[in-house]
Amino acid sequence: MGCHWDVSESPAICSEKYCRKLVTEAACNNDMKCSWNSADSVCKELVCSDVADQCGCNARDFCSWDTENKVCKTEEFSGCPPMDVVVVMDGSGSMSASFGRHPHGFYAMLEALREW
Repeated sequence: MGCHWDVSESPAICSEKYCRKLVTEAACNNDMKCSWNSADSVCKELVCSDVADQCGCNARDFCSWDTENKVCKTEEFSGCPPMDVVVVMDGSGSMSASFGRHPHGFYAMLEALREW
């Protein structure tokens, strides 16, 4: 899909992905946040786990190399063990009321969680 869910707008919108705007392989590979997909001939957002070597991983400020497991990880999660996340939502009548331009609070909460 060529868009990402943007909850900075209310209600949320589907905006074009940053790397999809780069239409040539050279332009895509020159951007550290993107990588060229030869099979589909499209530029996509780089996922740290797709980087196979330590130098390439450390060259990106949002990735870090896990020396123990020899894999590239997203910087913000590199020191964290796997965990479950529990989200508790208010079930009172106020959530069924209008929330800004949303028809009710549950839609607003789901949009925020979807982006997270």
